[in-house]
Amino acid sequence: MATLGERPKGTDHTHPDAVARQDITVAELDDVRPEAWVRAATEWTDLASATADARERVQDVLHKLPFVWRSAVSVTARVQLTALYNELTIANSESKAAAATLDAAHTGFELAGTWLDEATDMATAQYLTLHNDGSVSIPDRNYPHNDPDSAVVARQDQENAETLRTRAAAALSYAADVNEHTGYELERIKKAVEYSVLDDHTKAAVQADTEGAQGLSRVFSGQGGVLLPPPVPDEGSGDYNSREATNEDRAIKNKMGFYAMGSPAVVGGPQSAKHMLHYLSNTGEPLEVDVDAMLDDLPDMRRNVDAQMADNADGWQAQALAEYERTGKPVKMVQQTGWQGWTAEKDPDWYHAMGSFHYNTIAQVEVVPGPDGEPRTTIRYETHVYDRYNWDANKGTPVPAMGNVSDAEMARLHQTGQAKEYDMGGQSKVRTWNG
Repeated sequence: MATLGERPKGTDHTHPDAVARQDITVAELDDVRPEAWVRAATEWTDLASATADARERVQDVLHKLPFVWRSAVSVTARVQLTALYNELTIANSESKAAAATLDAAHTGFELAGTWLDEATDMATAQYLTLHNDGSVSIPDRNYPHNDPDSAVVARQDQENAETLRTRAAAALSYAADVNEHTGYELERIKKAVEYSVLDDHTKAAVQADTEGAQGLSRVFSGQGGVLLPPPVPDEGSGDYNSREATNEDRAIKNKMGFYAMGSPAVVGGPQSAKHMLHYLSNTGEPLEVDVDAMLDDLPDMRRNVDAQMADNADGWQAQALAEYERTGKPVKMVQQTGWQGWTAEKDPDWYHAMGSFHYNTIAQVEVVPGPDGEPRTTIRYETHVYDRYNWDANKGTPVPAMGNVSDAEMARLHQTGQAKEYDMGGQSKVRTWNG
């Protein structure tokens, strides 16, 4: 979100869209009934079918109404029916998205349940104790002293316990992934259902929800490979070129372009100037963001990315190892942290260029047999960034020779066709996780 406002004070870098992850216990995963998710998906599919039928009936009335009823009341009726048609269209699409999301959750929880069942069976067979948090303990075996076989048995117990921990960690971390991503998509759908007008913003939101729901099926299949769509941005300045430009609008555009070209520090720095000039170029084309430069300039963000990798890496490796052991074949799984909110508050250049934005780290976890026959795991990852260059109201900043320039004035450039809002984003180089 671009802004000409002052940078916020304080140390809280995250904004309200940050995704909270919830740990899952053995008992909670054992209580999950994947078939319940199928039933819920079926109910949403039935609702989608009903809304489609209702929408067709409303559309039929709208087509016939002008020919059989002409009055002031009929005009009001058409307006109301058009609003109902739009709401039914949104409800139909979002019901399909909800059904696909719940069906994908069924797939994910089923896979996590498979790993947990294997872990539970192994604990029983090897007389080990699997605890609710996924930890494992070995009961006191009372190994005879000075018995050479005791050392072998004790070592085998340790190896079995480690394998059991890996399998349990795979199940619990994957269940947490499914829970987090499903909740994220359902929250998007919940927000979209509140829309009542089929404008460009709503269409973009509905399309993103549909794509996200469809992508979950691959994400939860155990293979991944789909970057889930970022949150839909706010509506920004509204419709492009919907107002008449004034001489003042043209003067503001010319002066902002002059300072962005000749004195980038006036508008925040080189990144801010680059983004401002792209806005003023009036193309609306997406702009590539240098994510590696961003991570270098925002060390707190880089540390947060690394912390999330550290939090997830063990679970991701456990999941890949569980699949490797289950199938006996090399495994490549694609994982992601999910979209997180961040505010570039400590760097004035990036703050004025992007303000608050979202990022998602996606990783490929590969397991292959090593030279000694033991599995070898490698994690390669990259960070994706997304934002929409648009304007907030009620903000402003003093610009030399121009006085106070408000976000409302900058928004008018979009509204009057002098500049155009755009998507911006990019991805970092691929790095290898070393723990």
